[in-house]
Amino acid sequence: ELASVFGKLGVSNDSRIILYRNGDAYAPIARVYMTLDAMGFGAQTAVLDGGFPLWKKESRPATSEVPQITEKTLTFCPVTDVIAKLPEVKADMHRSGVAIVDARLPQYYNGTEQGIGQSKGHIPGAGNLPYTSLFDADGKFKSPAELQNLFQAAGVKPGDRIIAYCHIGQQASSVYFAARSLGYDVRLYDGSWQEWSAHKELPVETA
Repeated sequence: ELASVFGKLGVSNDSRIILYRNGDAYAPIARVYMTLDAMGFGAQTAVLDGGFPLWKKESRPATSEVPQITEKTLTFCPVTDVIAKLPEVKADMHRSGVAIVDARLPQYYNGTEQGIGQSKGHIPGAGNLPYTSLFDADGKFKSPAELQNLFQAAGVKPGDRIIAYCHIGQQASSVYFAARSLGYDVRLYDGSWQEWSAHKELPVETA
């Protein structure tokens, strides 16, 4: 299905892919990047920093013309170091060398609010790195030094493997992308809090 979707956009195995957003929603673009990374295209995919809003703000050229797309055939080479599943996350709770990072806003992390159909709280031992904190006023990712400080504040130590999650796996894609850009070994827990909180036997922390 993914090969069909991207093939219709003119993507081939030799393509250089640049993703950009048209608005203030950061997470969907990072989610597309994560998906391409999982399919083996991460090394040839980039995200336009600041997206189309900053592009326009800087008076760069724009057009309303729709390009003629030639459908391509592509073959994915899926990799195993992008997606984390529930058994892996359960096994890695409190494990030395693994940092679980919650990308949701603080009120969801600490349990003062809850998502629709979800429990309050977070995965035990997880640190909080709200995905919105990754960006500056122009919607660009903060500097590597600033991002590094945010990960450290969330409990990530040098050499840690990161498992990022959020409500449904979209917001955490921004954390995934930022971690990849810093050279971290990172996974995205795709089931995220929606899956974890549906298993009432699993432990939950608040505060």
